[in-house]
Amino acid sequence: MAENGDVIDQYTQCPGDPEPAETTPTQTVDIPAEVLNAFKRVALPQSTINVQPPGGETLVNLPTILSTSAERHQIPVRLERVNVDVLLEVWPSRFVWHHGDDTSQETAEPGKAWTEGADVGDLITHTYAKTSEGLDLSVDTTWSAQFRVVGQPNWRPVDGTVTIDGTPVTVAVLDAKPQLVR
Repeated sequence: MAENGDVIDQYTQCPGDPEPAETTPTQTVDIPAEVLNAFKRVALPQSTINVQPPGGETLVNLPTILSTSAERHQIPVRLERVNVDVLLEVWPSRFVWHHGDDTSQETAEPGKAWTEGADVGDLITHTYAKTSEGLDLSVDTTWSAQFRVVGQPNWRPVDGTVTIDGTPVTVAVLDAKPQLVR
């Protein structure tokens, strides 16, 4: 039995049975480490940044609203080295928003799109201080996980995270000129 309680290998020998011809040394396998290695290899979704206002343009000195979609989900995984099936449950635990103007911000939430009546204080925003013809905005998502061996009831934490870099979108930052109209 491994230090963490996982059964690695076992056999039964009854009294009177002959000794095994050749003994095989017991190999200790660190199941949580195997799960972490598998977690690093599974396909996790790349976050796409959503920007409001839409259309690739925003204004100087007004909040630009940022959001993405990333949700908790489960991934079946086979640990080939130990011939064990596990279920990974993964969720986004951190977002790093790259604004394209040499600034960034970190949040624990994916943000949400503005809707009528929404409180701007509940949104993830960035206010640009100067114009630009095109800035690359992106969001990197860090995923956390837990696992359980298929057929077992208890979930165990995965000791590590995986960060997936987001695909950038280009946004122009414009200066609005006030005009009086009749």
